[in-house]
Amino acid sequence: MPSQSATYELLREWGLPISSHFTVVDSADKAWVFIERQGRDRHSVEHEIDGIVVKVDELALHDELGSTSRAPRWAIAYKYPPEQVNTKLLDVRVSVGRTGRATPYAVVEPVRVAGSTVEFATLHNQDVVKAKGVLIGDTIVLRKAGDVIPEVLGPVLELRTGAERPFVMPTTCPECGATLAPASADDVDLRCPNARSCPAQVRGRVEHIGSRGGLDIEKLGEVAAAALTNKSADGSNPPLETEARLFALNLDDLLAVDYFRNADGSASKNATELLANLETAKTKPLARLLVSLNIRHVGPVAARALASHFGSLDAIRTASVDDLAAVDGVGSVIAESILSWFEVDWHRDIVDEWARAGVQWSTPGHTGPGAAGEATGPCAGLVIVATGSLEGYTREGAEEAILAAGGKPSSSVSKKTDFVAAGPGAGSKLTKAEELGIPVLDAAGFTRLLAGGPSAV
Repeated sequence: MPSQSATYELLREWGLPISSHFTVVDSADKAWVFIERQGRDRHSVEHEIDGIVVKVDELALHDELGSTSRAPRWAIAYKYPPEQVNTKLLDVRVSVGRTGRATPYAVVEPVRVAGSTVEFATLHNQDVVKAKGVLIGDTIVLRKAGDVIPEVLGPVLELRTGAERPFVMPTTCPECGATLAPASADDVDLRCPNARSCPAQVRGRVEHIGSRGGLDIEKLGEVAAAALTNKSADGSNPPLETEARLFALNLDDLLAVDYFRNADGSASKNATELLANLETAKTKPLARLLVSLNIRHVGPVAARALASHFGSLDAIRTASVDDLAAVDGVGSVIAESILSWFEVDWHRDIVDEWARAGVQWSTPGHTGPGAAGEATGPCAGLVIVATGSLEGYTREGAEEAILAAGGKPSSSVSKKTDFVAAGPGAGSKLTKAEELGIPVLDAAGFTRLLAGGPSAV
C-alpha cells in the first residue's frame, strides 16, 4: 500500500472497524485546524480521547525517516490540556495508609470529567490544602492530571458566599485515635505512630501482601483486606488484628465475617479460594516474601538481591549492617532499614508466626551467602534498566525476565549500566542513557537481548 490512509480504506472495504476520526491534509496549518476542531468536539467522539497523532501518510517515507529510541520520526503526538470542570467541595477528610501517612482528600459533588464520574480527589498533605486556598463549601476547579488522577486546582473565588469554612488537620488518627506527628523534623506529612494496631495501617499492609507487587494472592484485594481487619457490627475483634495470623487463617475464622459467607451461612467462593491461595503463597519465592513484609526501602530489586545472596530469612536477619550493605543493589540505607525493622518485636512475631503456619523462608538448595555464585544465562553479568511501558512486560515482569536471563535489574542508570530497555513514558532514565551513550532497546530488542544476549541485538 502506498499510504496509511489507503491502508485504512482497504481495511474498511474488508469490513473491519476503522475510526472515522482521521483526515489527510497537505499543510501544517490544516493539521492545526483538525487538531483544534477535534479538541472542541472531543466529547462527541464515541470513545475518550486525550490527543491527536499526526503522521506522515506516505509509507515509503517511514523507513526513510526512521526513528529515535523514543519514537518514530514520522509521527508526533499532540496532547490536549486536561479537561477542567467546576464542582462543589463538600468536605475534606483524612485517610491513613499502610505507612501511617495521614493524607487529606477532597469529597466533591459528583462530576463527570475525562470519561468518568469523580467524587474524591487527593490533596496530598495539609500544606497543599493551604497552598491551594480551598475552603470546605467552595466551588472548586477540578481536573484529572494526565487525564487519570483527579486533582483540585483551586477555588472559584467569585462564587464564595461567606458560608465556607477552612479545613483543620486533625491531631489524632481518624482510625485509631493515636496522636499524629511527623516522623522526622523535615517530614511535611503527619503520621500515625500506632503501626502495629492502627486498623488502617494493618488493612493497608494486608492489601499490599495480596497485591501483584507483594505475593499476588487472588481474593486478597482491598475489600477482602478490609473484611479481615475491620471490627464486626457487634464490636467483636476481626480475624486479623495484625498480619501475623494471615497464613494461619482457617474456615471458621472466615465464616465469622459476612463477606466470606453465603446467605445460607455456608462458606462463599471468596472464602474457599482465599484459603487455597494462601496455602499456595506459602512457597512463593523468598524475594516476594521479603517485599510483602513492608520493610521500608525494600522493593523488588533489593529483595531479589538479598534473596539471591543470602538464600534465607534467617541469614538476612542475623547479618550485620556491613554484610547487608555489601550486597550489590542494597547499600547502607536499605541495610539500616532492615536492621531497624527486625529490632521491633512484633515484626519478628510476623516472621515467626508465618513460619509456624508453613511459610517457606528459604530458597531450596541455597546453602549460604552468595551461594548462587556467578549468574549464568544470555545476560550473565549485564546490568539492565527497564523503564517506561514495555509492550509485553509489567515492570516486575521485566525485572524477573532480566534475572531469569542471568542479568542484574537496576532501577537507575549509571556508567555501570550495560543496556536500557525503554518504552513509551521512559523519561529521565532514557535521557541519561542517551547522554552516557548506553545502548537503548525497544521491547522487541529487549526480548532479543534476553533470549540471545548482546550479540542478538
